[in-house]
Formats: sequence, C-alpha cells, structure tokens
Amino acid sequence: MSERLILFTRYPEPGKAKTRLIPALGAEAAADLHRQMTEHTLAQVKPLQQSRPLTVECWFAGGDRTQMQTWLGADLVCQPQPDGDLGDRMAQAFQAAFDRGVKAT
Repeated sequence: MSERLILFTRYPEPGKAKTRLIPALGAEAAADLHRQMTEHTLAQVKPLQQSRPLTVECWFAGGDRTQMQTWLGADLVCQPQPDGDLGDRMAQAFQAAFDRGVKAT
C-alpha cells in the first residue's frame, strides 16, 4: 500500500485554462500561468517521493493522456476527470484510490 497525492489539473490549452484570467492576461498568458503552476506543484512534490511511498496521480480535464504524459512525464499516472461537479469528481478520485488499497490520500 502507498500514499497517493491526487492533483486535479487541466491541459494548458489557450482559451480553456484559467479562463477567468483571460481578460487580464490574454488566453496565451493565462494558459502559460496554468502550465507554470502545475509544473511548480509537481516540482514541490518530487522531494516527498524520495522519503515516502507516495504516488502522484494527475486527474486531468482537456487534452488526452498522451498529451498530459508528454507534458508532465510518462512516469506520472494520468487519469481523465469524470463528469460531474468538482465534489463528484473528487469523490470519485478518492474512491478509486481507496478501491486500489491506498491507505492515505
């Protein structure tokens, strides 16, 4: 059994990522900011993986698994987000982890 960190993110496609920031930043800059924030989050997590049995799962919207793994690395577990509101999607992600025997998320 391992621990799981579940990251919800979106493929950084201009016009579809950080849409509320588009009026201030523009579509390209908003998508780039989203890309930077996701990459920064994953960089902060990597040291934890050296000291504990932690698997990072990226539950994504937009794009596809190949695009996500090309962007973030083939070693990352990438899972498309299911339909539903954020609470539903989070509940499904947690349930999937617990169904696989994960002890902590």
